Amino acid sequence: MVCLLLGLPASAFAQEVGASVDAVATEAAAGADSRRARVQGDETFLAGHTCIAPGPVADTGPIVCEARINPVLPPFYFDIAWHMDAEMDERVIDTVSIRRQGENEPFQSFSDVGSSVVPQIEHNGFETIDVNFDGYLDFRLLAQTTAGPNTLYRNWLWSEEEMHFVESAPLDAIVSPEFDADTQEIVSRWRSSAAEGGIDIYIWEEGKPVLIHRETDRYSGEGQCTRLFYDRIGGRLEQTGEGACS
Repeated sequence: MVCLLLGLPASAFAQEVGASVDAVATEAAAGADSRRARVQGDETFLAGHTCIAPGPVADTGPIVCEARINPVLPPFYFDIAWHMDAEMDERVIDTVSIRRQGENEPFQSFSDVGSSVVPQIEHNGFETIDVNFDGYLDFRLLAQTTAGPNTLYRNWLWSEEEMHFVESAPLDAIVSPEFDADTQEIVSRWRSSAAEGGIDIYIWEEGKPVLIHRETDRYSGEGQCTRLFYDRIGGRLEQTGEGACS
């Protein structure tokens, strides 16, 4: 019926439709090839960073780190200015300025960074890592020197929409975060005292880490340990179980 209404024999109609589909497919393939030509492939993308530290103790030059945070973006250079706190004997980060390869002026700069650690810690713990599992590396610095298990970081997350880094105070508050790309969870192992410690699990929701599970180990004076389980229910963390520590 369709072929008769169009005034075309069935064979001619099929040939015309086939030609149209082929044309669309050819155009789509050409467009994909064009896009791929503008993007460096993963085989050339080396995630991570390298840093050049200042020389002798008297050298107050900046720490300079180079990092490639995604194959579609140029390498970034992080110029980390600092000074020594003589009283605390710690290296304090003053500013972090970020520029693109081939550019002299930074496109972004952070002051009052909040990183103060002993100079034995290389580059104040500078690291590039995908903390929110979006395919772009973010960066962080150690917030302070600590002898205990609770380690705090200052974190800056890359925003693909805004094309710059943004601070993340909620992530800064999570101690000793570990990032599991497979489960897309943040695992925090913490200790509040000699008698209490535990593990927290977070997921990302609307750009913020949200606590969804907690296990707390509490030790009694007799050396016994009780493990309490908590889960997020209805937007709140509720106790869901109790047992012996394994």
